[in-house]
Amino acid sequence: MRIKDVVLGQYIRSPDGTQPSYLLTPWGEQITRVRVMGTVVDKFLREDQNYATLRIDDGSETVSIRGWQEAAKELEKFSLGDIIDVIGRIREFNGEIYLTPELLIRVEDPNWELVRELEIIAMRREAIAAGVRPKFIKVETGGPDIAASRDVTEAAEAEEEPLPVVSDELKKKVAIAIEKLDTGSGVEPITIANELNLSLSQINDALRVMFVEGDVFEPAAGKFRLAR
Repeated sequence: MRIKDVVLGQYIRSPDGTQPSYLLTPWGEQITRVRVMGTVVDKFLREDQNYATLRIDDGSETVSIRGWQEAAKELEKFSLGDIIDVIGRIREFNGEIYLTPELLIRVEDPNWELVRELEIIAMRREAIAAGVRPKFIKVETGGPDIAASRDVTEAAEAEEEPLPVVSDELKKKVAIAIEKLDTGSGVEPITIANELNLSLSQINDALRVMFVEGDVFEPAAGKFRLAR
């Protein structure tokens, strides 16, 4: 799952505490644990070494992984720049979604990030074919301060934005441009717009539709590649 689909989900607690809490994702899934992969972009270890956090980024969003006591010792083994595959329980505190780790694996080959992205795209295509459309939640995020555990994401009400109408011809042109311009790290929308002599808004609309339909993906924020 993309980290974006986790942090933009809605954390649901049982009103009377008799049922387990769960996350309602933008795709309508109800989950209590998740598997994500990303690069460590921040790290904190408390002086007594009984509490540690990592923040990982998969190009779509970032999420905090928090551990106490033995789990803190496991998190301490990782360094900035490491790519890790995480299976964790979903938790929420002060409006922020975070994970408590159950399994942490260091990924040595960065190509596994692409493999994971293609797996996600395949699953999303199946969901779209079944008529599912994501409902993303608007968020406002304060500046990160992992050491003080103050990085808070406050979720607002879910609001579904209709997809723009984009012709198949335009999507085909965008796909051809990406194939031509992509050197391996993805292509920015402005580069595609310049190549096709079209407005940036037209390209952004096309990419948004193609992303939802599973034709393109973002290997890094703001860059797009074809899903082959």
